[in-house]
Amino acid sequence: MNASLSEIESVAIEACTAGGRYLRDTYRAGGTDVDRREHDVKSSADTGAERRMLDVVRSRFPEHPIRAEESGYHEGSGACEWLVDPLDGTNNFESGLPSFASAVTVLADGDPVLGIVYVPLLDDLYVGRRDEGVRYNGHPVRVDSDAETDVGPSTATVVSVIGHDVKRQPDRRSVSETINRAIEDRCKRRLESWSPTVHWGLLARGRLDGIVCYRPDREEQLLGELFAAESGLRTASGDTWFVGAGTGELRDALVDVVPDRVD
Repeated sequence: MNASLSEIESVAIEACTAGGRYLRDTYRAGGTDVDRREHDVKSSADTGAERRMLDVVRSRFPEHPIRAEESGYHEGSGACEWLVDPLDGTNNFESGLPSFASAVTVLADGDPVLGIVYVPLLDDLYVGRRDEGVRYNGHPVRVDSDAETDVGPSTATVVSVIGHDVKRQPDRRSVSETINRAIEDRCKRRLESWSPTVHWGLLARGRLDGIVCYRPDREEQLLGELFAAESGLRTASGDTWFVGAGTGELRDALVDVVPDRVD
């Protein structure tokens, strides 16, 4: 990388906050244009936030390639690739649920080295850097190692995440539903995520206990796995699934419900 990771981080934070502040103002004002589809929602808030985020990135790193959720791939020759998710949680946003974020993941040689999540209604900022941990509003956070004996399945709140293709394919949707019922049988509470980057931040802080991902969307998952590694979550994964938890006991319990059920 010609630019330092610190320089890239600064621009990524600026981009996320520019997009997020637009989302906050738009959410409060209402009046977006919405295309409600069977398995997804498209909102003018997505494109408005993305335009502001891309303007920031291009102004500083015009040579870097960008994959943006709304406008697609923008070619470039730079060493870093940017994954821009202007509104993670569009369904929530348009339903009036205040769980959504703007997010950026930066890849070097295909691997995530930086993840930024900005939750605008709370003014919460998460920064994850490879080999440097996760920060929440400027302060380092890490899953508490002392929790190993405190959180087992019976007291755990676990997030479940699925990719868009799972919703569209009945066989995969059936697998997901089977996994969900197994989580509910073993754990205190299952929270279905419609804004995964928000929940990855909460997991990194130890506010949520575990996560089960089945065929997750790549952009969100790359950021999530970076946060998991840098915050000390106990993890396990297969070709189509990923499990993370704050304790080894909970991770093992979640692993038990997944591999035998996936296709």
